[in-house]
Amino acid sequence: MNAAGLAALIAAVFWALLVCVGVFVLLRLGRFLGESSKLVADVRERGDVLLTRAQAAVDGAQAAVDRAGRQLDQAESVTASMDELGTGMSELAGQVTALAGLGRAIAGGPVGRVGALAYGVRHAMSLRRARRALPGHLVERGPARHGELARERAAR
Repeated sequence: MNAAGLAALIAAVFWALLVCVGVFVLLRLGRFLGESSKLVADVRERGDVLLTRAQAAVDGAQAAVDRAGRQLDQAESVTASMDELGTGMSELAGQVTALAGLGRAIAGGPVGRVGALAYGVRHAMSLRRARRALPGHLVERGPARHGELARERAAR
């Protein structure tokens, strides 16, 4: 073999080795691309689930914001009602103060003194009647009492 044939043989061997390495690299690249496709499909599927969950979370947050807005509106309504109630209570306190002054004036005046005297006399009379009653006997008021007492005295 001459030098040209030897060079052609070496070139053919290197070319065959290069083709084998190329085929090996292409096979590995094919596997890598297949795995990458599966990974991208899995990420896409998970991304859809993630987007669905994110949308549900956003919807829940929007519902919470709406509820908070309604509660704030109700709180404003309650605050306005409490302000009205406070105003009414202030007016009522003024009226009660005026009535209390009137009551003190009546109680401290002659009408109050006459009423206290009448109460005291009535209370003293009821205490005196209670002392007259015998232990174990029922004390009744009115005309029926006199009839029963007379019958009891006659029975003794």
